[in-house]
Amino acid sequence: MKAKISTKFPLQQELLTLIKKKLPLHAVYVIGVNTDKKKQHIFLSPISTYPQKTVIYTLLIIGYRPMSMELGEFMDGIYNQMQQRCRVYAIYFTLAKATKRLDYGNNFLLKTIFRTPCIYRADDALLRFRDYKILIHPNIYERIQKTWEVRMKRAAYLLSILDNIEPTEDVTSRLMTMHYALEQICLGLLYAFWEIKPQHYALSYMLHLCSHFSHLPQTIFPKETYGLHRMHYILCNAHHIMRFKAENEFSHRDSDKAFNRCERFFEEAQSLGERHLKKLKEIHYKAHAPISLKSS
Repeated sequence: MKAKISTKFPLQQELLTLIKKKLPLHAVYVIGVNTDKKKQHIFLSPISTYPQKTVIYTLLIIGYRPMSMELGEFMDGIYNQMQQRCRVYAIYFTLAKATKRLDYGNNFLLKTIFRTPCIYRADDALLRFRDYKILIHPNIYERIQKTWEVRMKRAAYLLSILDNIEPTEDVTSRLMTMHYALEQICLGLLYAFWEIKPQHYALSYMLHLCSHFSHLPQTIFPKETYGLHRMHYILCNAHHIMRFKAENEFSHRDSDKAFNRCERFFEEAQSLGERHLKKLKEIHYKAHAPISLKSS
């Protein structure tokens, strides 16, 4: 018997119908939803205005079998088949993998399944984990801290390389190095805040996920103007451009501007992460602090 789901979001039923066609679906949870409204003004007669609205979802999707396509292909397919009215950023687990991880203890799944709106659930298979507690222990903190430090050290190293490159060196190579530095920062942030290792590594995807707990992606890599959008595109696609294009289509000015933004992102992410880790340490160590007994 299917559980009753009452939550309603824009284009919800149409989106679910499409996902069901692509996947043997067990459940869908909404981590975030945003409506991006735009207006297109036409000034050539006949004059008219076309309102455009794109719904942007971040979803935890649980299916019965592994996807038959890559996650990026799945998300692009939804965007195109919904006539660009709905974009989905998906985190995907099979039911078997989700069950196994919840059995061992997985804070991300536990929080998402029981603290976010569920817009579809085929059955109650995961509800037995409702009484499970969030894992709090010094070992959990130490694992988070170690992952954070490794990711940020890698990012720092990649950015330090760029300081030593002469202006005559290849600009595309510099941009590609920045791309991989940003990847490491995002991976560190995602594990520090969500305790998650993403299955999809597109930089635009990871920046979007990071935007759920920080304004840094929108603040440092905005897309409001053509120039800003171009910078975002360059950094997100530099590794592909490096592979498939022999000619150099970017200037040293592009490289310098991108590097300044990457350095700023690293510095502010470092500060954000350290503040968050300090809070986590208090939570994980306080719960397991030894109780002192006063002599009577």
